[in-house]
Amino acid sequence: MDTSQLDRIFHPRSVAVIGASEHPGKSGTAIMRNLIASGYEGAIHPVNPGCTTLWQRPCLRSVTDMDRPADLAVITTRITTVPRIIRQCVRAGVGAAVIISSGGKEIGPRGVEMEQEIRKAAAGSPLRIIGPNSLGVVCSRCKLNVTTAHRMPPPGQLAFISQSGALATAIFDSAGKERIGFSHFVGLGSMMDVNFGDLIDYLGNDGRVRSIVMYVEHLTHARRFMSAARAVSSIKPIIALKAGRTPAGALAAARHTGAATGEDAVYDAAFKRAGILRVRTFEALFDCAELVAKQPQPRRAGLVILSNAGGPAVMAVDALGTHGVAPVDLSAETHARLEQILSPVWSRANPVDIGREASARRYLQSVQVLLKAPETDGLLLMFAPQAMAYPTTTAQLLTPLLKDRRIPVVTAWLGGSAVETARAIFNRAGIPTFDSPERAVSAFMDLYNYGRNIEMLRQIPAKLPRRLSFDKETAAMLVRRHMGKGGGWMRENPAKRLLTAYGIPVTAARRTRISPSGIELYLGMRKDGIFGPVMKFGWGGTLTDVVDDHSLGLPPLNRLLAKRMMEETKVYRLLCGYSNHLPANVVLLEEVLIRLSQLATDFAQIEQIELNPLVATGQRVWAAHARVRLHPSPVPAPMHLAIAPYPNEYETTLHLPDTGDIFIRPIRPEDAPLMQALFGSLSEQSIYFRFFRPLKALPEHMLARFTQIDYDREIAIVAIKEIAGKVEQMMAVGRIIKDPDPRQAEFAILVGDPWHGKGIGASLLHLCLRIAKSQGVQKIWGKVMADNTQMLVLGRKMNFNISRDLDSGEYELRLDLCQLADSID
Repeated sequence: MDTSQLDRIFHPRSVAVIGASEHPGKSGTAIMRNLIASGYEGAIHPVNPGCTTLWQRPCLRSVTDMDRPADLAVITTRITTVPRIIRQCVRAGVGAAVIISSGGKEIGPRGVEMEQEIRKAAAGSPLRIIGPNSLGVVCSRCKLNVTTAHRMPPPGQLAFISQSGALATAIFDSAGKERIGFSHFVGLGSMMDVNFGDLIDYLGNDGRVRSIVMYVEHLTHARRFMSAARAVSSIKPIIALKAGRTPAGALAAARHTGAATGEDAVYDAAFKRAGILRVRTFEALFDCAELVAKQPQPRRAGLVILSNAGGPAVMAVDALGTHGVAPVDLSAETHARLEQILSPVWSRANPVDIGREASARRYLQSVQVLLKAPETDGLLLMFAPQAMAYPTTTAQLLTPLLKDRRIPVVTAWLGGSAVETARAIFNRAGIPTFDSPERAVSAFMDLYNYGRNIEMLRQIPAKLPRRLSFDKETAAMLVRRHMGKGGGWMRENPAKRLLTAYGIPVTAARRTRISPSGIELYLGMRKDGIFGPVMKFGWGGTLTDVVDDHSLGLPPLNRLLAKRMMEETKVYRLLCGYSNHLPANVVLLEEVLIRLSQLATDFAQIEQIELNPLVATGQRVWAAHARVRLHPSPVPAPMHLAIAPYPNEYETTLHLPDTGDIFIRPIRPEDAPLMQALFGSLSEQSIYFRFFRPLKALPEHMLARFTQIDYDREIAIVAIKEIAGKVEQMMAVGRIIKDPDPRQAEFAILVGDPWHGKGIGASLLHLCLRIAKSQGVQKIWGKVMADNTQMLVLGRKMNFNISRDLDSGEYELRLDLCQLADSID
């Protein structure tokens, strides 16, 4: 969906309030009051056919009576009037609408019908809609408050998206006290149109937004959501509080929004895959948002605890233990340095309990030692008011020291009025402070887990030892044959033939007894109602239902993701070798997970797969028993997935006179070493032409960015030369990156210096343009340095419109793909 239109919601030049009123208790009254009181400087147009003047402004009968179309219409009238009003907005050219009116799908079938009527009224127009049942929208930058909340939240750099209006108003109440400032707020309501994915995309591209927090009850458009979240989470934190973790909570959430919430464990897996940090409590939502935006990432979970009291230190250790983590051991050097500073009664271990008689100066010296200790990956500073303790003085001494910290530091000054001044000192200095050991420890662990999620997004997966092949024709025949019989569970022999076609080892027949030395595993896939295919790995055999040890993951998988799924289970310790169990062939298991992922990717009709047990013994892995269930799919593969898979259909062979056969294919995450080698073939001038700045090497985060792409929003095609049929050499890359408006995109071409002038760049660009056109892109543009004569010549050959920016001296190349249908096709 096009998110460029959302600018008319958050930065409107004019707002029409439909259903405006001056009567107390009316939504139209609250919207007008907040809009005026917030200091909004654009035009405000009250709309109410029963009035001529409201809030000392002329009142219109309809939005169609306006001289110029309003950017934003806020609708507060009864839900039954909304379809008619939306039709008027479309006729009047209104840019976007926020529907405050309740009575959508949250009330049942009649509300569902009403939303369908509203959707039909807006069909075919660019009008974007938030709601129904929305609390409204806030944008601090343009002083816009079109909510029914009783106050404007303080400005800041935190964007808040919520499906609960009441929760938002409670947060606004406490925001000032907690020093939480907001750049944006959006009450999504029932998400008839604008959804979480749209807003993540929009806010992710706003440089004034430092982090995004979300209160989620359910999701729609899972693929859109995952695509947006994976793109944005690598550059700014996304924190989510997902309600409905228990069956009773899920039922309550469904009654609130009128939509199914989905299985909680699947949300966990999806959030992790998208780089989103999920928190469990209301307090942690904003604790964590502030923490991850301000604090450096810890390398490990090595937390050192410093306290002037033993009891709180023990509580912190217990809190750490609930996360499966123990305090890091102090090194001999750190121990010796603390011994020189502290009194003989200190704890001589982590937690570092310096005792009730510790002065502010001694506390400061201890912090100086611990900040420099190599074992310290994070520091928790705790302070309890005691007879000889000075909480405010200690905070004043610490603040300058903690400003340039290399590791995350959190503080917990415990108590009431005696420590309020100290907490305020920390807050003003941007140092996170909490009122309990448990809350402080949870904040640190959230920060650590967030870093792990982002590390997984950026980590470069290794290639498998061999290239995988699949017999898709045989598999398709088996699927067609069974679907012709009505679908449902396949018999075991056909099910095993289907698995064999994708290289998954199986026994010839079901075995009732298995080798006692083998480890029995469970590997399966089933479709989730929101996220589509979800894979499951863990204990198998008779222990499947007894031992709750499994992990979930979304296909498609690579080696890194497959291994991470296995590592999240307890049975993985056995697979690596434990007690009398020899190590299993973990690489082969990774391959089996990837093969099953590919099978689930290629056939949308597969509803469920169960390999139980999947036996791992020595160097062998095989499925002793297999079940596969088929069912008609409403969408074709691969649109049934929440994450776009590798597009095999773009693979081709190109023959050029000077180079011979070249393999052309989309880029893969495993291509990072090839990409680095291609960079090594570039001259300084070629690097400058492509990256517009000098670079000595491609940093790891840039490698990940260039190779781990979202195939829904970016096209990256590489030219590969195979040497002796085994070694691959990357010669060039053609790339098209879609704008927030997916009808427009930017292009870039990179050709290694040894292959300049051989037609590779032109061939890649031509293929990229053809793919872009097939995906609905209409206009392509790119920046070219003035000295890059080869690219300018190519642009002229391909009929790009070329213009020069007089300020920068760079050339801009533009191409309308709609006008070049014949040559592109």
